[in-house]
Amino acid sequence: MAKGSDRTSPMIVSVAELLRRPGSHRAISLQVDLDDLTTSDAAVHGPVHLQLHLESGISGLEVSGSLAAGWRGSCRRCLEPIEQKVEQELREMYSSAPTDEDTYPIQDGELDLTPMVRDCLVLALPIAPLCSEECAGPAPDAYPMNQPETPAEERPKDPRWAALDALRTGQ
Repeated sequence: MAKGSDRTSPMIVSVAELLRRPGSHRAISLQVDLDDLTTSDAAVHGPVHLQLHLESGISGLEVSGSLAAGWRGSCRRCLEPIEQKVEQELREMYSSAPTDEDTYPIQDGELDLTPMVRDCLVLALPIAPLCSEECAGPAPDAYPMNQPETPAEERPKDPRWAALDALRTGQ
């Protein structure tokens, strides 16, 4: 467990019995609040629902299942608020002696599901949310996205490039 972790948390699961009998399994259904979990443009809102299956093996425990949560954010084009749901399948390994970063630790016969759930949620939340694929942005008439290209000879010259223009024309 991480220092200061709350042993009464529903995210701390005792697995000592499973570890004693390889091949045994257990189903877990949890609902937890992780409202403090945010990315740059999205934040978890409301409870996170977990449906997990724990299966004991020789090298540790495999945790598989799904999670579902609501999230809030702002559309990257029109900046209107968005509230949607995310669902994510997961399959992770826990071990008493983790050898790599992809394996979560089992400590004192207990799993702390919090890091795994947080990792899966961060990966599932949108990086740049959109309210819809058809969103044209704020006031599409005032800020059109597809403006015709002005030919180079019609664009006003930037005076900062005058010295280079003189070199190019040989003046």
